[in-house]
Amino acid sequence: MESYTKLAIVAIVLVATLVTEPMATTGYKICGVTTDGLKTCQPAVAKNVDPLPSPTPDCCAALGDADMPCFCKYEDMLGSFNIDPKHAMELPAKCQLKKWSNFHC
Repeated sequence: MESYTKLAIVAIVLVATLVTEPMATTGYKICGVTTDGLKTCQPAVAKNVDPLPSPTPDCCAALGDADMPCFCKYEDMLGSFNIDPKHAMELPAKCQLKKWSNFHC
């Protein structure tokens, strides 16, 4: 019984390490984009900024695997994060992401 308990504890620690390690290094994903990737896009979608900076190459790379229709679910909440939804939906075209270049919610 004691060896089974030790094995179970080792298995739990291993699983916890495997699950939390990716989150610790890149954040978690929202609609296919890591939170760190989303942060690189924030200056290009900020509210009340004129002139608005272009998205950075890091931002555009982060959006490469994005599920843009998924972001439509969050459109109403973006303002509370100082994000202009209109600017956010313009990112695929600005990043020349052909798959989503004509995307609209």
